[in-house]
Order: sequence, then structure tokens, then C-alpha cells
Amino acid sequence: MKRARFDSSQVSPPSETEHQPKVSRKIRACQACQNRKIKCDLEHGQEQCARCARLGLKCVVNKSLQTLLDGENEWKKNIEAQMQSLQAALSEVQRALNMPRPMPTQLPNVQQNDFPSGSQVSAMQPVPQTHPDSSVPIRPTGMTRENSVEAEAQEADDQAMVNAPMASLFEVTKLRNVRSEPWARIHRPSSRTQKPDFISQGKFDLQEAERLFARFRETLNAYLWGGIALLHDSLEGARASSSLLTAAILAVTSLHAQDDGRAFDICYPIFLELVSQAMFDRYHTLDDVRGLCIGAFYLSDLSWKLSGLAVRIATELNVHQFCAMALRDRPEYVEEARLWYFLYVCDHHFSIAYGRPPVISENSTLSCHEDFLRLPGITMSDHRLHSQVGVFIILSRIYHVFGPDRSRMIANDEFEILRRFDIDLARWRDQWKPRLAPNPHIADYPAKGVILHYHFARVQLFAICLRGLRPSEQFRMSNERREFVNLAIGSAFGALELILNDPDMRRAVMGVPLYLLTTIAYACLFLMKAQTQWRSANLNIRYENVLSVIEGVVVLLEETSPCVRHVAHYLGRGLNGMLQKFKDHNAVDKQQILNGQPVPVAYADGGVWPDWNSWMFGTANVPNQFGLDQEQQYGLSFLDALSSQMPG
Repeated sequence: MKRARFDSSQVSPPSETEHQPKVSRKIRACQACQNRKIKCDLEHGQEQCARCARLGLKCVVNKSLQTLLDGENEWKKNIEAQMQSLQAALSEVQRALNMPRPMPTQLPNVQQNDFPSGSQVSAMQPVPQTHPDSSVPIRPTGMTRENSVEAEAQEADDQAMVNAPMASLFEVTKLRNVRSEPWARIHRPSSRTQKPDFISQGKFDLQEAERLFARFRETLNAYLWGGIALLHDSLEGARASSSLLTAAILAVTSLHAQDDGRAFDICYPIFLELVSQAMFDRYHTLDDVRGLCIGAFYLSDLSWKLSGLAVRIATELNVHQFCAMALRDRPEYVEEARLWYFLYVCDHHFSIAYGRPPVISENSTLSCHEDFLRLPGITMSDHRLHSQVGVFIILSRIYHVFGPDRSRMIANDEFEILRRFDIDLARWRDQWKPRLAPNPHIADYPAKGVILHYHFARVQLFAICLRGLRPSEQFRMSNERREFVNLAIGSAFGALELILNDPDMRRAVMGVPLYLLTTIAYACLFLMKAQTQWRSANLNIRYENVLSVIEGVVVLLEETSPCVRHVAHYLGRGLNGMLQKFKDHNAVDKQQILNGQPVPVAYADGGVWPDWNSWMFGTANVPNQFGLDQEQQYGLSFLDALSSQMPG
């Protein structure tokens, strides 16, 4: 009988779950028992069967081909699982560090379905967008979860119920983009250290960078209280730590170079680019903060913005909390505490200079700042820095007591507050001047700088008495108020004469931070304004004395003319232009007095306030009426900004 034919279409294909034929049977007996063709009682996990153990034979089981294939298949599955996990982890690292993902040709030649998890991770990653003017990819914000919590990142007091609200949000969501990277100061991303800096890229010459770095370390760093702003002994160490710090040092030092501004014109754009990147970077180091402070202390057009950014990045790194820990006998946080006091001085330099509220407010770590000087490892640099902390605490208290409103007249019953602040300033001077030793690079400037700060602080304190007063109302100036204004005038003369007559102070003009140059400008403006607008108030000021001291300041600042990008150069040109206007204005008044004519008082827009700016800064619709060149106009703009903060 013939077999029935079945249509092939009626035969269903075998399912994947059907039994697959094996290559060979699995061998269970040892070689010795197989040769004797007897039953072997070798069980799984045993090393010998009973017969081989009794006879002392070597019990060997030959693996069949199927056993070998099964073992290889299991090994392959384990390797594939590990590769999937590794690829997923690398994709997460690339996303977190904003690194461009490798092209498919760079990956091993592996089947796409061999790594399903890696493909899924890749599919979730958005394609990075690149800015046409930048090689750094711009990625959208990713709502990704934190992988794990650093074991050392949690202090005992961080677990308390007093955590900040944003900390609670992070604890609930574990989203990494709702918090900063507080431990980036410890674990720096390897991509930043491996990436070539601007010197390696050939944007700035290495030998020139070495020369500028050496000059900064020897001189400018000493004016920044020595050892506070720069901790590295070599350019190589600074480059390895922070490109932002390196660029700041080179830009600031080139500002003082006599090379027609060539080095500065190269360094300054590089520094600006790095600052722009730091604005949105999630990873920062303490040296990044130091670099921002160095730039703020010397770059007049960026000082306010850089100091604010430095404070905010430092608080992201919890530097303010480490400062409190250092004062609680935690010496491992001394460097962070030292940086926090450095930031406080930087912030208040420009808060006082611009007449704006400071970012860092006074708290226990500041009011008890001298406790820091009792910690181990404290140097003379710390004493110099904390002398600054002390005077700015007093000046900040003055600012908060009397407020920013320059139109409010100080009442007579507030004079006692002025006297108490004056006593505080005198006590500060007597406390710190003997404690600051000479420096091998800047001689006796540290102690003499205390006197300069004392004079300028008194100018600011007693000039408040002119608030709310108009020169036409000098009859309202009581003898007590007049005495305070005379003290301000005397301190302004004292500050300028100290700078002009002391060799250490004259040399310091081209090295001190921007704040002390503002003291020179402010004192000159105050004296000219007091003599011009308040000469009828019987103040202790004479035109000849004002003219003599400001002429000396102009000569001193003109000595900085080879440093064409330094603000002192522009300040000298601006003061010289103001001095000429001051002379011309006085000559007109003197001629009218000789002719028996009353001296006219300039009024602006029909108001009753004498318009000092209308003839000094050319704001009464007659710009550049004295034919000033561009550099003088730039200097006048700088001085005009200071004048706007001046009472009276």
C-alpha cells in the first residue's frame, strides 16, 4: 500500500518550542566504568564514583559535544548580558558629561539585535545640537535620575529636618538636574582633565604663559594677600586644575604688561569664553572660583558680574557650610573656609564701590571670623585677609544702617551712630596695623594699606552727612554736621597724600586690586565736588590744596601709560580732563568775583539742585564740550559712575 501523500501546505511549520535534536547524548559514566561496561554511580557534583574511589583510580568523565556546546552557549549569554549593561552605563556617562556619542562606524561590528538594552538607551538619547560658533555640543535638559548617592556625601547634620526645600525635591525625585554637583570638587570629571586647554590648542604661547604666570605669582598674588588666590607653584599645576584659573591669571597679568596690549587682547577673549561656559557648567572646582575672583579684582568691566558668579558657584559647592565646619574644629575644611572669606572680601569690594547690596550677608562665621586665626596652619596671608574682612564688616553695617537712599538727610539724632562707627574704625586700625608684617615682594604695603582703608572708610562714613542737602541750603548745616564733613575732607586728603608720598604705596598703584583705585578716584571727586559746590558752607577746604593734590595724582597715574589696557591709565586720562574743567570753572568764578558780579549757580531742567554733572561730565546736552579724546571719555565714564554714588 502506498503511503498517503500530504499536501505541504497542510503541514504547519515547527514551532520554536519544539524539541530540537541533540548532537549526542550526555555522558554520565566515567571512562573507567565505560571501559568495563559496568554501571557508574557518579552523581552530579561528585569528584569520583564509588568504584574509582575504592580502587584508587582516576575518575574522568569525557565531555560530549553537546556538553561543550551547552557550556559555550551559557558563557556567551553571560558575556552578552555584561556587554549590554556596559553599553547602557557608557551611554549614561556620555549623556551626563555632555560627550558626543561615537559614530556607528566606531562601534564593534555587532548585530543590532545582539544588544537590545544598548539600542534602547541610544534611542532615548536626543541628538546633540551644536552651536555654529562652538565645538561644544548643546544638549537639552534631561530629566534623568541619580545613579547612586556618594557614600561620603552625607554629613550627620545633612539628614536633619532643616534641609533646604530643594533637597527634599531631590530626595523624592532623584532627578540629577534639580541640584548641583556638590562633590565635583572631590571627584572631577575625567573629561575635563583629559581635554586639551587653550595653551595646548595653540591659542596662547607656552613660553609667554610661563613668563606671565611667574610675574603673577611673585607680585600680583602678593597684593591679593599672598597664597589665598593661587595655591599652585607652577603653570602646569594651574593648567591641570582649572583652565578658568589659568586664563584669569594670564589675562590679569597681561593687563599690567607694557606690550601695547597684545597679550591682553589674546587672553581676554579666551577668559570670557571660559566664563561663559562656566555659567552653565554643572561641574566646578575651587580653583574655578578662585579664577573668577582674580578676574573680578582687576577687570573693571566684569568685576560685579564675576564676583556674583563666584559666590553662587561657591555656594553650590557648599563652601559656606564647610567654613562653618572648619570653625567647629574640622581642620580638613580650612582651605574651603579660607576661600569663603576671600569671597566675602571680593563681594564687598564691589558692593561698597558700586553702592549696591552685597551678596554675602553677615552671619556667625563672619562676625566670629577671628576664630579662624586660631586654627592650625594659619599664615600671615590669613591675617592680611581677615583685616579686610574686619573693615568690610564695619562698612557693610554702615550701609545697612543708613540705607542706599542718598536723598534722605541724616538727622541730628543719628550723629551718635556716626561717632560709634568712627570708634569702630579706629579700633580696627589700631588692632590690625601692628599685626601685619612686611612682605618680601611688596615691602610694608600690608600695614600701610590698613591706613589707606581707614582713611577711605572715614570718607564714606562722614560723607553721609551731605545726603539730602543742597548747596543752596548750607544754612541748614549745623556746626556738628560741618565738623563731620570736615573729617571726611581730611580723610580724603590723608588717603591721597599717603599714596603720593610713600614709595611703597606709589609702586602699589600698578598692582593693587581695582577697589583701591576707586578709593583714589572717589577721594579726588569728593574734594573737587566739596570745593566747588560747598565752598560757601565754610568748610575746611581750599582750591589750591585740592588742585595740588589732584595734579600729583594725575602725574602718578600717567606713569602707568605704558600699560595701555590698565584702568589706571584710563583713570589718569579721565582725572586730567576733569582737572582741566575744574580749573576752567574756578577761573570763570574768580573773574566774575573780581568784576563784582554774583557767581551764577547752574541749574538743570529748571530744578533747584546745582547740576554738577552738567559741566563736569558734559551731561547737559553738550557732550565732549572740552574736546576730550576717547581715552579721556572712557575715564570720565568710570568717574561718572563713582560720582553717582556720592552724596551732596
